[in-house]
Amino acid sequence: MTEAFIVLLWWSLFGGSHIALSSSRLRPQLVARLGERPFQGLYSLVAFATLVPLFGYYFRHKHAGPQLWRTFGPYLLARDLNLIFMALAFVLLISGLVSRPPSAMLSSSTPEPYGLTRITRHPTFAAFFLFGLAHCLVNGSLGDLIFFGGFAVFAWIGAYHQDIRKVVEVPGYAEFKAATSFLPFAAIINKKQPLNLSELRWGVVLVALVVFYVVRAYHPRLFGGVLMTL
Repeated sequence: MTEAFIVLLWWSLFGGSHIALSSSRLRPQLVARLGERPFQGLYSLVAFATLVPLFGYYFRHKHAGPQLWRTFGPYLLARDLNLIFMALAFVLLISGLVSRPPSAMLSSSTPEPYGLTRITRHPTFAAFFLFGLAHCLVNGSLGDLIFFGGFAVFAWIGAYHQDIRKVVEVPGYAEFKAATSFLPFAAIINKKQPLNLSELRWGVVLVALVVFYVVRAYHPRLFGGVLMTL
């Protein structure tokens, strides 16, 4: 039990410092006092100083705490959802990283839904949200649930926090937010956005799926666990 709560402590330190330093109240004060580049250095240093111990401690104490489930629900359902969520997470993460910054993130332009942002307005946060959920489905110890669940919680809070800032800072962001969704495909299901497949970068999608397949194939060797067979 102690190990699981230490994982929670490190998550709280990382997430709390990350959100506090990027808040609309504290960030402008630090930038004015330190300058933009020194602030970015401080931001990265604090993130590094809390995230590395989080990962290091968890990997030394994997599967700590009571076992709440082996898989959440029937094995076949948990396995299939894990694969779907992780494949989509890789697509969102890699597509979001290699694409030019969406207009929603540029304070000088009015954001417009296009391509990836029709699926989710926060591709990176949504990727980590799905990553956390996918792993909670097939890792049921308390320590695992805190570690992987932390990704989902942090992503949700981070996206919410960013939305609050952007509504104030970016002209037209409130309308952009109302017309899109954080949860992948939610805006499309609710008929707020069309699924325009021609706007997606299919070469990037293919690369992301190949990376997903390779990581999945070597997962037991790289991270432990067993390969979930089809």
